[in-house]
Amino acid sequence: MTTTTAPRFRFGENWQSFIAGITEPQIAASERDLHKLFPNGELVGATFLDVGCGSGLSMLAAMRLGAARVHGIDIDAESVCAAETLLAQYAPAGGWHVDQRSLFDFHDDSFDIVHSWGVVPFTGGMWAALDHLCSLVRPTRALAIALYRRTPMCRLWRLEKRIYSQASPRTQRIMRLIYEAAFLGAKAATGQNPFAYVRNFYTHRGMRWSNNVHDWLGGYPYESAKPEELAAFFDRSGFIVQCAFTKPVAAKGLFGSHCDEYVLRRAGSQALAAATSK
Repeated sequence: MTTTTAPRFRFGENWQSFIAGITEPQIAASERDLHKLFPNGELVGATFLDVGCGSGLSMLAAMRLGAARVHGIDIDAESVCAAETLLAQYAPAGGWHVDQRSLFDFHDDSFDIVHSWGVVPFTGGMWAALDHLCSLVRPTRALAIALYRRTPMCRLWRLEKRIYSQASPRTQRIMRLIYEAAFLGAKAATGQNPFAYVRNFYTHRGMRWSNNVHDWLGGYPYESAKPEELAAFFDRSGFIVQCAFTKPVAAKGLFGSHCDEYVLRRAGSQALAAATSK
């Protein structure tokens, strides 16, 4: 999903690599993360839309948590292929569908839960993408979204990502090695076990360390936001924050940013009209 003609990172290649070695513990970790957002059985019997579905892992987690119908969209053909491969293997009975489509070309608001994890920051027009994403949510329905926290280093990271996304595979490998050595060295310097960190990284949404590094270094175009900017946007759009998982930026963003997670409920028609009239 992009609104720019600038070079775009090929997320699909990374997701193809990711699903090739996926394990049940990774799937279980993704389920736990999604259950954290919806701990009261909201997914049971629900219709679920995953915008920027990537590997399809969140779609699979939603199905395992009881969603009745799961739909995913992604602009990247290889991501769509990765999601279809994963779901065909782990959910062969169906109940899911994946489309290669841009967010901006999608207008179906028939879903109970709209989910998008760390996707709209890579569209090249984050606020327009976020606005359109919100339009897919019917009154009283839920939006689960994760957005990168702005740090003092975001401008430099944007430059790095532009370079990385256009670099040769050999140069990308060198950049990854430098980043991994610096990051894990910093972990060791604070008394943490870097080997255990890498080994247990799958507990973060089921992700694998190597794929996560490639994803972070290459994710371009890239934008981020401050929590107060998002709070003002959600208020103007008529959304109520149901729960939020946020944390301070580590090392001023020296090793990258993180995603703050929000579960939002769209206000009913009267409250929504009042919000939009402000």
